[in-house]
Amino acid sequence: MVAPPVDPATPVDRCVEHRWWTPLRLLLITATLVCTLGLVTKAPCAVDDGARWFSDSGGAARLCASDLPAEYATSGLAEGTSPWGTDGGRWPAVSVSGPVGALQVGTAAVTRVVFGVDEEQRAAGDASRVEESPEVAREAVVYTGLVSVLLVVLLLLALGSLGRAALTRARLQCWPPWVRPVEALMPIAAAPLLVVLVGVGWDLLGVAITAAALAAWTRGRAATAGALLGLGTAAAGWPALVAVALVAAALLRHGEAVGRLVGTALAVVAAITLPALVLTGGDAVIGPLRGWIYDDDPVGSVWALLAEVGVSADERVVASLVIGLAAFAVCATFAWTVRGAVVTSTARVAFVLLAVVLGVGASYEPGYALWLLVPAVLARPAWRDLLVWQAAEIFAVCATWWHVAGTNDATSDGPDAVLVVAIALRIVVTAWFAVRLFTADPPQLRSDPPALAGARPRPAVH
Repeated sequence: MVAPPVDPATPVDRCVEHRWWTPLRLLLITATLVCTLGLVTKAPCAVDDGARWFSDSGGAARLCASDLPAEYATSGLAEGTSPWGTDGGRWPAVSVSGPVGALQVGTAAVTRVVFGVDEEQRAAGDASRVEESPEVAREAVVYTGLVSVLLVVLLLLALGSLGRAALTRARLQCWPPWVRPVEALMPIAAAPLLVVLVGVGWDLLGVAITAAALAAWTRGRAATAGALLGLGTAAAGWPALVAVALVAAALLRHGEAVGRLVGTALAVVAAITLPALVLTGGDAVIGPLRGWIYDDDPVGSVWALLAEVGVSADERVVASLVIGLAAFAVCATFAWTVRGAVVTSTARVAFVLLAVVLGVGASYEPGYALWLLVPAVLARPAWRDLLVWQAAEIFAVCATWWHVAGTNDATSDGPDAVLVVAIALRIVVTAWFAVRLFTADPPQLRSDPPALAGARPRPAVH
């Protein structure tokens, strides 16, 4: 059958797209493949019952650093103890947020069911034998895989929400193929950071919740966005800074919607945090905050850089500087953003605020780079800039792990030159990227990426 000839004068309908290969599905497929690649690269870490994960230094030297296997084996999860329970001193107290602790308990329970663990028999033995048991090591490998898959699924759901929000905003416009608002989200789905950091910890949980909150705000669902930001704040803490940027950018123009967002967020934070405070004596909330304010052995931060070159600081001085600089950054950013009252600046402000607050902290954990990913992409979906920034972050992550393993030390008493260069480079590149957000020309996209950063002309009432 021969197709009829096409008249050159006839306009081509560029809104017609493939029935299955839609931009949203391509986005999710890309994210799935990238995360799968990241999990595959972790496969060598899982051989021999996760021997590299449980190694004191060898695992980090081979980029097999992960908090998840030890989390299962050394906190009582292997025998059914909750993260906040010490079982009479049998297990050390763990500082973990309520949402993360609930997911830990649920995932550990599934793992024990899969292996048919006799919890009473295991609890009757010595705790040190439980930690060193080959059976527990095998269970920890499965636990790590289950947590990683769970977090990837949550990330895919959040990306789908962002993509649907973008398409909703563009429904009345004719977007040609590959130049739709979803294109602006592709740097998240194909981020090299996902390959390196998937399966390392619980950082993707906060990323997914925050992305879903921004999608809800973009679609005018202020209460839903507030509930998600409250959940994210209770789970990871840092989404509160994204909420500050969003509130500051939209306060003057959308005060009613901001009120619903803040009220809902505070209610969710209180509902989750107060029981955790009662059950753990404050460790679930204050513990992570204390580690950000001061750390005896800082990693990845400017304080770690100073310590590496021989500049030491008193604990009280460091804590005072961290709190003071972070408070100044929050107040100054809020005042400047409210004065500008430009709702499309939400992602840019969120990135800068997060980068400053995390950068002045006592430690800069490898997973922090994932926290910056969504605001960075929404603020500037330019591949070159994003790849340069992620390359610096990945170099710093690898240098930190190599430093922990002791592979970079030129001498026993000399500084780790690789770590010093990596931290300095990350700080410089992050500052460069932040400047680019406000000075560089926007990418040439037939889309509206700033809309995904919370710019909603008139949030609907929900």
